Amino acid sequence: MAGSERTALLGAARGERRRWSAGTWVAGAVAALAALAVVALVTVELLTASDAGPAGDDGRRLEEPFVGRYLHITDLHVDLQYREGSTSYSSCHRPPPPGARAVDDEHKYTGRFGLALSKCDSPVALINATRDYLQRNVAGVDFVAWTGDSGRHDRDLDQPRTFGEIMDGNRIAADALRAAFPGVPVVPNIGNNDVSPHNELSAPGHRHARRTFAKLAEAWGGMVPDDQMTTFLYGGYFARDVVDYADSA
Repeated sequence: MAGSERTALLGAARGERRRWSAGTWVAGAVAALAALAVVALVTVELLTASDAGPAGDDGRRLEEPFVGRYLHITDLHVDLQYREGSTSYSSCHRPPPPGARAVDDEHKYTGRFGLALSKCDSPVALINATRDYLQRNVAGVDFVAWTGDSGRHDRDLDQPRTFGEIMDGNRIAADALRAAFPGVPVVPNIGNNDVSPHNELSAPGHRHARRTFAKLAEAWGGMVPDDQMTTFLYGGYFARDVVDYADSA
C-alpha cells in the first residue's frame, strides 16, 4: 500500500474515533451500570455449610432478608461398567489385556471407590458412599442445585455407552440425592454427557430431543414440576421456586 493511501486510512480511522467517542463513552457507562445491576441482583445473603447461623437457625429462612443454604453438586459420572481390579487402560472396565506392559504409577489397579486422578468414572459404591456422607455431614440445606453430567464418559471404544446406561446413571444419582436430602427441592440440569451421543442434541421439539427429555424426567422421578413438564419436554428447561415465601414471612 502506498504511503499516501495508508496515511489517508489512518486519518479516516482517527476521524471515526473522534466522531463516535461520545457514544463509546455512553455505551461503556451503560455496560458498567448493567454489570453492577447484575452483581447487585445475584448478591444475596448466603451462609456456607461451615458458617454458624443465628441462634435457633435450623437452615430454614428466618426473616427478611432471607438467609439460606444450598448445595451445588455436579459431574457424578456414574459408571455401571466399573470393575474393581481393572485398570485405566480400559477406563476401569477390564483388567489389562495379555501382553500389555506392567501396571505402573499411571495405570494402577482400581479399588472399590474408584481410581483417583485417572480418566475413570465413578463406581456406584462411590455414589452410595457420597450419599451416606451427605446424610451425616451436610444438613439444613434449602435446596440442591444438581448441574448434570451423571452419565459416564464414552471413552471405552470396546464398550460404548448406551442410552439406557445414561438414564440408569441419572436414576442412581437422583435416588442418592433424594435419600441424602429427603423433602429438600433438588433442581436438576442436563449435562453434555446426559445425552447420546454426548455433546449432541436435536433442536427443541424434535422427536429425539423429546425422547431424551422424557426419559430424563422419568429418571429424575418427579424433580421436574408437573406444571413445567410441557416446557421441559419441548426444550429441556424449566423453572421452579425453591423458597416457600409464605413460610418465610
